[in-house]
Amino acid sequence: MSSAIRYALTIFCLLIPAAVLADEEPQSNPLYGGFALGFASADSDCDSYVYNCDGEETSFKVYAGKRLHPNLAAEIAYYDLGTFRNKAFAATTTAETSGLNLSILGIIPVSSYGFFYGRAGVMLWQADYQRIDANIVSSDEDGTDFTYGAGFAWQFDKQYDLRFEFERLHDLGNDFVAGGSGIDVFNIAGTIYFY
Repeated sequence: MSSAIRYALTIFCLLIPAAVLADEEPQSNPLYGGFALGFASADSDCDSYVYNCDGEETSFKVYAGKRLHPNLAAEIAYYDLGTFRNKAFAATTTAETSGLNLSILGIIPVSSYGFFYGRAGVMLWQADYQRIDANIVSSDEDGTDFTYGAGFAWQFDKQYDLRFEFERLHDLGNDFVAGGSGIDVFNIAGTIYFY
């Protein structure tokens, strides 16, 4: 694990207990959880055996978080990015990717109707590959890479919000092509706050 990733994980782990201890009004900074459904789009190299050239795949995530401050939150999420497919001549390549994401959200409130937010974090991912032509070749790979994103949450009640968000997952690895592939994820999510 690189020093940058160790540093990011250390900061993330230190922020949560520090913010909980400093929270004088626990009800103002609640715990929350939610579910997101959307689509993932992979960077592609159509001359190589790497994710589908034209494709998007249905994805989802389940997440939980804690508002540490009116302008700051910490979040953990499990992602399932679906199965990407690439067909080239007589060969078909598939990649199933999932992972655990840890991120910090910076929040900008917009009156009482909602808030804009940006996120930065790290994703611990795993990908399972299969290439089928005359033979079947299977492999898997895992790693840790940076992620970032932005979104808007519309709060239609104090206890609920509806989120529209974009996230970028950098350079998920690939046993068939060096360098891996980045994935863009567009989600619609629903959140419940626990006061």
